[in-house]
Amino acid sequence: MNTRVCAIVVTFNRLETLKTAIAHVLEQTVRPAEIVIVDNNSTDGTREYLRSLQGQHSIHCIFMETNTGSAGAISKGMMYGLAKNAFDYFWIIDDDTFYAANALKDLIENIEETPFVMLGLHGANFRMGKKVRVKPAIKLQEAEYAMIDGAIIKTDVVRRIGPVCEAFFMMCDDHEYSLRIRKNGFRLGVLQNGADDRQLLGGSGQFSNATLWRGYYSARNHTFIIKMHFSVPEFIAYVYHQLKLLVMTAILAPDRVRRVKFRLLGIWHGIKGMGGRTLDPETLEFITEKNATPQTLTPQPGYINTGKTAIIK
Repeated sequence: MNTRVCAIVVTFNRLETLKTAIAHVLEQTVRPAEIVIVDNNSTDGTREYLRSLQGQHSIHCIFMETNTGSAGAISKGMMYGLAKNAFDYFWIIDDDTFYAANALKDLIENIEETPFVMLGLHGANFRMGKKVRVKPAIKLQEAEYAMIDGAIIKTDVVRRIGPVCEAFFMMCDDHEYSLRIRKNGFRLGVLQNGADDRQLLGGSGQFSNATLWRGYYSARNHTFIIKMHFSVPEFIAYVYHQLKLLVMTAILAPDRVRRVKFRLLGIWHGIKGMGGRTLDPETLEFITEKNATPQTLTPQPGYINTGKTAIIK
């Protein structure tokens, strides 16, 4: 294949898992032209390990000064690839997913034979604001949403509509990107070939710390989506969904007061337009707004995040 792919690997404090993820990328039957690994200011030895790989096996490492979340790291990797002007596609990889050797080859072959500009391995359609999984029996199909982890995206489209919105930090960035792709007149699809082994290291347990901070960012970032892509049906669905989650949390959660507070703060911060890392996932402490910097909700090519809290107009 003459297709040139820039693989973007996002990592944060998962050194051993990252090593396995990189090995799977290097074992692809069709190798990426370049592997860009974006480290979100890890503190577990990841940075030292990546420095030993810099320049080997077409690997280029980017070291962030702060944790910008998956959205910030993906955006940074996309900006790097766009600046080189040498790639046909981006392949987005998280450090907790391992890919079969045929994963990239299958993605390239299928996206080049379809009208899709983004092709993911998992996806859904929206029904009154709720994601409904695509038909499991159909291997390749059009969808309204594609999970960005494992997805391949045409570089020309990223250049036209901009990279992933880094203001989201974590959660819902692929939801917004799927909407942005379709609102610009493009189509996306899902290839269900079982080529990915998702470790789901992002969190476990119904009432864990991970679901606490994810609930905050989900509520905040869904508010961003309503502001960016407003429609009456989606707004009604959003209000219903948030009320349902708040009621369920208030009834079922052992730490109900804290969880309801975090979700309500997420909604409020979304209304105020507070983007970026406003809640530290590790300490569960909120970050001050004192050094906030302006940031537009729809990112433009060339924008570089400062790592501070952003205000979304």
